[in-house]
Amino acid sequence: MNMNLKGKIGRLPEALRDEVNIRMRNGETGRALAGWLNRLPEVQALLAAEFGGKPVREQNVSEWRLGGHQQWLRLQEAHRLMQEFHREGQQLDKAAGGSVTDTLATWLAARYAVAMKQAEGEGDPAAAWERMRECCHDVVALRRVELAGVRAGRATRLEGRRQNEE
Repeated sequence: MNMNLKGKIGRLPEALRDEVNIRMRNGETGRALAGWLNRLPEVQALLAAEFGGKPVREQNVSEWRLGGHQQWLRLQEAHRLMQEFHREGQQLDKAAGGSVTDTLATWLAARYAVAMKQAEGEGDPAAAWERMRECCHDVVALRRVELAGVRAGRATRLEGRRQNEE
């Protein structure tokens, strides 16, 4: 994540920034946060080395609350959503008896086969060919996605083998 690492709080070690962000999320005031930070030896060392020993002020906390903290909140929300998507995806895969996308692709391919067979028996050969051409285009797109997934799986397995060999 590309947080603004120029200010006093932005230059803190990640674990301390996370603690600041958690305390902000829990409603701690800027005055309380500044006081807490200024008492920490690692913060005092950073302030001495990079900011002429000037302490963290409420203004620094306020600026962080509007910038870096907002980025952190968005990242936390993204993490939460990804965990939720993952959990729901696993539940759907379990209900499908495998991959939902594989199940859907099989179902869809079967429907295309029926539609193309029906198109064959229609009275207008040009309309039938057009319908089959449209189906073919969609099936090719599905196959490309499927093959890309296969290639990605192979690449992941190869990378895992390389890491195990090292």
